[in-house]
Amino acid sequence: MIDKEGVWDTDFSPRAFAKWITLTQSLSGLFCASLNFIDSTRTTRPVVSFEPAGDHDPSSQLHLLHGTLPGEVVCTENLTPFVKLLPCKGKAGISSLFDGHKLFDASWQSMSIDVRPVCPEGESDCLIQIEQTIDMVLDIDRAKRPRGMFNEPVIYI
Repeated sequence: MIDKEGVWDTDFSPRAFAKWITLTQSLSGLFCASLNFIDSTRTTRPVVSFEPAGDHDPSSQLHLLHGTLPGEVVCTENLTPFVKLLPCKGKAGISSLFDGHKLFDASWQSMSIDVRPVCPEGESDCLIQIEQTIDMVLDIDRAKRPRGMFNEPVIYI
């Protein structure tokens, strides 16, 4: 499933939607995902159910948009640009333990990137905070089974 939301500070709702479409197309290219299918028919403007994340000027006119593609699955093409955003590109730290084969063999998986403005107290400049998350549900017994050269189960006769 692909789920996306964005917040724009603009006095004009169609301008916020135009920025939403630009963001959608940019992210679609960056992550090799089908985000470009999130159009006006798959976009909502939640008022009560979602709060904008991050620090925003309370007097500003915020437009929160939310879109989803429930049938879209995560695949290997989405993983490479995701890992490249990590500080060590998956070659050091906890991300070096990340195994794409196990991720895509999982019973369920989800990848997310949250981008929000953060304005530290006492400072005039705000920062952009990026949080990347990978969640998966593994069947331990299936994950321990030996695999062949093309990732198919090995059958002993």
